[in-house]
Amino acid sequence: MERKEPTEKTPLLVKGRPSFHLTDCDKSSSSKPMSTAKMGFFHSLRERLKNRVLLVDVLAALFGMGAWLSINGMYTQLPLLVFKAPEGWGLPSYIVVLIQAANIGGVIYGVMQQFCKGKALDSIFISILMFIGCLSLLLMSFFYGETVEIGEHAHSVPFLALVFTCALVACTSSVLFIPYMSRFRETYLVSYMIGEGLSAFVPSVTSLLQGVGGNPVCREVNSTDSVKKYEQYIPPPLFSVSTFLILIFCLQLLSFVAFILLKTLPICKKQRNNQFSSYKNNNEIEGARSNMMQSSPEKGRSHTSDGDNGRGGAFLTESHDSSPSPLTSQVKKMNNRTYTVFLIMQACASALANGLFPAIQSYSCLPYGNVAYHLAINLGSMANPVACYILFFVTYTSLSAISLMAFPAFVVAIYIYVTATLSPDPPLVNTQSGEALVVISWVLFTGLISYIKLAIATRFRKNGGKGLFWYGVMTQVGSAVGAVVGFVLLNYTELFKSYSPPC
Repeated sequence: MERKEPTEKTPLLVKGRPSFHLTDCDKSSSSKPMSTAKMGFFHSLRERLKNRVLLVDVLAALFGMGAWLSINGMYTQLPLLVFKAPEGWGLPSYIVVLIQAANIGGVIYGVMQQFCKGKALDSIFISILMFIGCLSLLLMSFFYGETVEIGEHAHSVPFLALVFTCALVACTSSVLFIPYMSRFRETYLVSYMIGEGLSAFVPSVTSLLQGVGGNPVCREVNSTDSVKKYEQYIPPPLFSVSTFLILIFCLQLLSFVAFILLKTLPICKKQRNNQFSSYKNNNEIEGARSNMMQSSPEKGRSHTSDGDNGRGGAFLTESHDSSPSPLTSQVKKMNNRTYTVFLIMQACASALANGLFPAIQSYSCLPYGNVAYHLAINLGSMANPVACYILFFVTYTSLSAISLMAFPAFVVAIYIYVTATLSPDPPLVNTQSGEALVVISWVLFTGLISYIKLAIATRFRKNGGKGLFWYGVMTQVGSAVGAVVGFVLLNYTELFKSYSPPC
């Protein structure tokens, strides 16, 4: 067969490659060389920005921000609230239990779906929830300091009741908001998830600007020549808790308005899928989350391995249209041992991060001062979305990689638990190094655990089957067990002790 010489218009068959890999040798490619990575980045970015409406992106982000905004905002105020509430340092343990109890909202919605098949209930439920969230924040800004006598003790009943209603909105949003976003083109789910990340980031930044004023001190009051009297004085923050909650209320109201506009504006309706399908369970919801985390303008790198040896990486990419990559389809199924280990790791991580440690954080940080507690909460809350955005670009999901990250998280967790149990005299108390160390420990713990949990979810999504369902089950079981254990240890044992400077 006569061999033809390659010309400008003739595709050149690259030696050693299959026949379907063709290289077009035109003048532009030879005169203006560009790296494959840059070409891939700009091509993917151009495809993502094409045929999308910026207004819908903004509204989707604002809608997502309202998911956990109320709970995250309230949580950042704990360094100010624990000194005013009658529950004292044990206030976080009540809040953690109430948040877990609020998961009943998702159960109620699931039951109603079974009895109302074929009816679109999500828009109605979202509107009701968003209204409840706005009203709860507004009422909380005025009544968070009110108490009710129960037996011989005073309790923050109005505040805790409003915490429960806020948590009801947040927990139910997991089974409502993302399924609603499935009505729109998949690209807007990314905008929604960015907004959901802002629900932690924005309150934390606002709280850092607010400050806590300083640590409690003893101030002389009503002194006479013979008797001097002192009382505990906490320097005020830049603005009050009420002002902060009103600001969060305004943001929650803005999120509610964004949802209404998403539902009613004609330009938003045009961005809906012609035939949308709602996610039916938490399995697919978590799949949507981890799928988003695997998509990025700069094609994400994900290293996975088979479940047998935990070695060997595969470079995985997903195109702009979310079509499965050939390499993704070749990822081997996890064996039973790896599957079980991941589920146990997820349950333990959830028990610590969602249950036990938020309850004891006040005992771990407050001996070092109110400022340390303030920084640990807010910087830790910011570490959560930062860890997720890191996973947005680089994901390591092998058992060996996740175990390697779990080891330093476990070491930091031990140090945090020791500081809490030794309260009010933990290591390096009354030193700047001790204050810095406890803040860094909480930020590292939050970031590492957040990355580990989402990496496990990503691995289960790639594995297929009902992995994400059991991932969700172990998350809820671990969180509930951790919350109950923390509440019992703090309120019915003498293991953790609070402290206030004697005056």
